[in-house]
Amino acid sequence: MDMSGNSPRITVIGTGYLGLTHAVCLADLGFQVLAIDVDTEKLAKAAAGQAPFFEPGLEPLLGKNIDSGRLRFTTSFAEIGAFGDVHFLCVGTPEGEAGQADLSFVYAAADALAPYLTSECLIVGKSTVPARHGRC
Repeated sequence: MDMSGNSPRITVIGTGYLGLTHAVCLADLGFQVLAIDVDTEKLAKAAAGQAPFFEPGLEPLLGKNIDSGRLRFTTSFAEIGAFGDVHFLCVGTPEGEAGQADLSFVYAAADALAPYLTSECLIVGKSTVPARHGRC
């Protein structure tokens, strides 16, 4: 991690509802953010300032932060690994047949990122999980 007092550079892996909103808000707080997705069509829309879903007020903030240079997009895990001090895994965790969270996308994202990590960093899981049924 950057110990010089500079803000950490942040990556967001997954640009769905959770990831894109998170990336835009972090960029709007002043962080340098690089976001990645395997869905190139969704990524191209986001890079053009168009949210692939409706969230009130998101598109103006998306455009503002792209224009400022604080928010960028890529399809390269090598670029993500070299860029980030903090990596947020914001990929889907759909509900499986028995109601459990399917973590295969989380594992796949971590596996894709791991070979490109060359310095100390923080990896944060930030994905929605299905509510548990029955007793906690």
